Amino acid sequence: MQLTAIKDFQENSTIQGFFICLEKSLRITRAGDSYLDLLLQDATGRIIGRVWDNVDHLQRQFEVGNPIAVKGVVERYQGSLQLKCSQVALATPAKYGRYGFREELLVPRIEEDPRELWEQLREMIGTVKDRHIKRLLRHIFKSHKDAVLIIPASLKHHHPVRGGYLKHLISTGQLAILLAGHEPRLNRDLLLAGTLLHDIGKVRSLGGGLEAGYTDEGQLIGHIVLGRDILLEAAAELGKIPGQLLLQLEHMIISHQGSKADGSPQPPRFPEALAAHLIDSFDGQLDLIFRELDAADDTQPFTSSHNRFRAALWKHYSG
Repeated sequence: MQLTAIKDFQENSTIQGFFICLEKSLRITRAGDSYLDLLLQDATGRIIGRVWDNVDHLQRQFEVGNPIAVKGVVERYQGSLQLKCSQVALATPAKYGRYGFREELLVPRIEEDPRELWEQLREMIGTVKDRHIKRLLRHIFKSHKDAVLIIPASLKHHHPVRGGYLKHLISTGQLAILLAGHEPRLNRDLLLAGTLLHDIGKVRSLGGGLEAGYTDEGQLIGHIVLGRDILLEAAAELGKIPGQLLLQLEHMIISHQGSKADGSPQPPRFPEALAAHLIDSFDGQLDLIFRELDAADDTQPFTSSHNRFRAALWKHYSG
């Protein structure tokens, strides 16, 4: 079975592949015929899929969020490629493992090995001198290791891929250490701790399944409040954490987005809190601009201005 990734789709080619179904809708044409409208994803991209034949039977074979095996023809419609699906079936390791089916084919993920990043995180925490901060960090991340290894940093913003949260953690932690070395008036341990914990609520607000999404807690409470809850729960379990330190870390969690307009209950009110906010913003914005440039048409010198920066970005810069 020759598999074709979405990034390698060519117009008029017949393909076979494994994808995750992100969206599925039964629709009716003007002539009264039914068809399935799908949004398909693999680790390399997304594409619209359409099922025109045998619709009643095929729509019962899978649901949104399922991995599926697809055979079809790549067509161009209104300037974009889409997949006309002739065969669709639920994909399982038992049925399709011998044909090369693996879940990692379906979900965009970081290039780095999460296990190596986890070791970097452990080593980073090991550099903390304050014993109370070190206890908190070790306890919190050990308790949530499974989620930390796989969740994205966001669903549609920066680092929106499997493992993106951990990559963002390592990057912001390294920046915190660099900034503390540059400005000796900053409390290095406090800055590193607040930076590593700024998004800890996402281990509860984001699900780590094949189709990442918000949990009920994430929808109804949000990652900032959940992060404060995780911190206070850890402090209660460990005991003997100074109240002043807890207050500082609480504030760094609830202020890390910078302002009420951007979702933080409070703006940063001391230097380490401001630094943690700026580090988070810098790393996120840098990831976003690289993603915009990587996704742009290589034949054009500038991207479209329809992006998060609301500007035509220079594709052919010298970086």
